[in-house]
Amino acid sequence: FLGTAMLWVGWFGFNGGSAGAASAGAAFACLATQLSASVAAIVWTALDVIENGKVSVLGTCTASIAGLAAITPAAGFVGPVGACLMGLASDLV
Repeated sequence: FLGTAMLWVGWFGFNGGSAGAASAGAAFACLATQLSASVAAIVWTALDVIENGKVSVLGTCTASIAGLAAITPAAGFVGPVGACLMGLASDLV
């Protein structure tokens, strides 16, 4: 769990820092990063509860990292809805 938290925080520096300046583009990249990882974690947790009847911390952590990886190439180019859809898609793959 702690490793996932450190990766998640570090991902903000990577995706937000790709804008090259503290600008609106960096803020939207960070927003997209947060939304994608959050949606991926929430959807996976819901699917885990439906399928197994309990929550798996390992599954939730893995899903959030999948959401982070999915949004990375497009973090500065998609809006909030696109980021949520990418987080959802990362769980379905």
